[in-house]
Amino acid sequence: MSGPTRFKKSGNLNRLIEEKRAGNNLREIPSVLVPVWQIKIRERFGISVDREVAEYIVLAAHERGTWRKQRAMRKIEKLFMSRGDSMEDSAKKARQVVDLAVGTVEK
Repeated sequence: MSGPTRFKKSGNLNRLIEEKRAGNNLREIPSVLVPVWQIKIRERFGISVDREVAEYIVLAAHERGTWRKQRAMRKIEKLFMSRGDSMEDSAKKARQVVDLAVGTVEK
């Protein structure tokens, strides 16, 4: 009596998970939405966001899921931190950007 045969046929379980996650990314969203959202945010709120931040906003606005806003906020926060902002400032900015663009973010 051995384990499930579907894992033996397909190979490594980690590779399967990695492939599944790779299919669930921003690439499924049309690339034309990013510049459209940049213009929309600039006109509506008077702030300019770069392409990287706009990609995460598009992901938060168009992705289905319960944690999409928190995920986008964490990713934008990490992006700001990599650019040299402090942890508190980057968290505050990320929260404001996601809140303005997508809606309120739960804590």
